[in-house]
Amino acid sequence: MHNLYLGTAKRMIQIWRECNYINEKNQLTMQELANGIFVPCGYAHITKKIANGFSFMKADEWKSWCVIYSPFVLKHVLPAKNLENWILFVDTCCLLTKPSINDKEIDEAHSKLQLFCTRFQTLYGKSAVTPNMHLYLHLGECVHDFGPIYAFWLFSFERYNSLLKNIKTNQKDGFESTMMKRFLERTYIGSFIQSFVNHLPQFAIDFLHCISNSQDQLAALHPSSTASTFSLSDFVEYSLNPHHSALGCEPLPPSVFPIKLDQRITMCKGHYECLLEFYRHAYGSHNLFGHYSNCESNQIFVNNRIEKMKRISLLGQEYSSGSYFRAYYLENNSEDKAAFPGRILYLFQHLITINETVITHTFAFVEWYSSYSLGSYQPMLNEGIELWNEPSSVLNYECIIPVHRLYSPIAIAKYRFTITSEFKRLVIPLP
Repeated sequence: MHNLYLGTAKRMIQIWRECNYINEKNQLTMQELANGIFVPCGYAHITKKIANGFSFMKADEWKSWCVIYSPFVLKHVLPAKNLENWILFVDTCCLLTKPSINDKEIDEAHSKLQLFCTRFQTLYGKSAVTPNMHLYLHLGECVHDFGPIYAFWLFSFERYNSLLKNIKTNQKDGFESTMMKRFLERTYIGSFIQSFVNHLPQFAIDFLHCISNSQDQLAALHPSSTASTFSLSDFVEYSLNPHHSALGCEPLPPSVFPIKLDQRITMCKGHYECLLEFYRHAYGSHNLFGHYSNCESNQIFVNNRIEKMKRISLLGQEYSSGSYFRAYYLENNSEDKAAFPGRILYLFQHLITINETVITHTFAFVEWYSSYSLGSYQPMLNEGIELWNEPSSVLNYECIIPVHRLYSPIAIAKYRFTITSEFKRLVIPLP
């Protein structure tokens, strides 16, 4: 947080000002470009601070500046060599801010930081190098020793500082014990209620979870989806490896669902046809499920009633209606995997009964962005940015995606090369 974002990111703006790469005029242009970017949940928005000279930026805003805004808005501000060097730093930040990281990625981040420092000295001179940059070379050791930076950085710690500062003490001392008592009560209320599961009827347990707004209620409401058989490694594999297919009924992480689902509604005919076709492909049989209008006795009935959800949280990544995401699939006639961007139209649950067992499936109904018109060529890939065409209006079973397949959120904006060219969708992949 201090080494990369409040250190180098902030320092680079000062250096670029001294080199006259950034000035008041192009700050306004940069702000206009930044305001056109849709930023996903969990990332800070920078609405005016670029135009105001990056004043009073907090660490989470510097993080957003690095991984979302800067690759796009600096493209026509910095010389090519300077931008290329900055992208090394951005790539490193994306690697180090991942919630999970492997040894290969740690080594890659270390190598990129080394290369960034070497080129930095060439571009800006030895006097611009600071002791803060020496600390880069120890970040790899820290991750090897303590795990992902995500697990021990100071963002959450300083958020608690903000909460503490806002507690009204009525100018009296000794509030620490009261605050900690309330904090522990809120943290462990769900476990406390569950300890009475053998002494109270289930409806009483559910009622206590409901009035305390505790997350353990979700396990009682959705036993098929939050079962204790959840496997973290399998869940990660679903999103990362397209060979490891998911049906949509596999166990999800605890605390995925909101406390309250929307009422059950009827799916529109076109979307229902997509769902029916998805089941046929997923379960490998076109005769297994029957249409609601012509279901035969030897077929399993697929109803057209669903429960919509406003949002879900997948291991800290929140998705809702309108969220932009990417998911891995195999490319056509190839074993190579590629990340495809899309937008979630809505999230829903669907129940089917197989062999007298009710199975809950959790899906997102999505629209996919079409491939860029020049095929697989991506003119801005070196800046960590992809270009895609507007979403396809085609409805088919690929519009149904198990939420297990959602790999990561993306930032997105409209972009065109010239005033007369068509708008494209600019996609900025995120950790």
